[in-house]
Amino acid sequence: MASLAGASGEGALSYGALKEGVRSAVAQDPFDATVVTVLGGAFLFYLAEKGHNPKVTSYWDALVFISTCLSVGYADIFAKTPAGKAIAAAVMTVGPAMSGAMLEGPAPTPAPVGLVRAETESELLQVQKAIAEKLDAILSELRARPA
Repeated sequence: MASLAGASGEGALSYGALKEGVRSAVAQDPFDATVVTVLGGAFLFYLAEKGHNPKVTSYWDALVFISTCLSVGYADIFAKTPAGKAIAAAVMTVGPAMSGAMLEGPAPTPAPVGLVRAETESELLQVQKAIAEKLDAILSELRARPA
């Protein structure tokens, strides 16, 4: 998330920049991103629900709820406040993908597109030349045979 400046360039936070920043952070280290999501989401859920939800009496209750939002959503705790529902919805939306990716490790750093294309074109050209040489050799053999 090097730059979150909007299209105006005045430091405004744009949705596109935020979205790409989150994607980049999750791709770089899905394990850490998942841990931060669970721990941070539990903290926010606890703040939103404490005093309003009789099932959320401690951070640990919120942690159990948020951690279940990453998969099947099994818990006897349900969000009661609008903020708690928004937090739960956000975690339920991205959580399953994050938990699925967390054991895969960081994504490899892609090479620059132009470099990849040049290497690929060079390799393809070499393969095509080898195929053409083989075809020429086969054609020469066929022409050398008596009819």
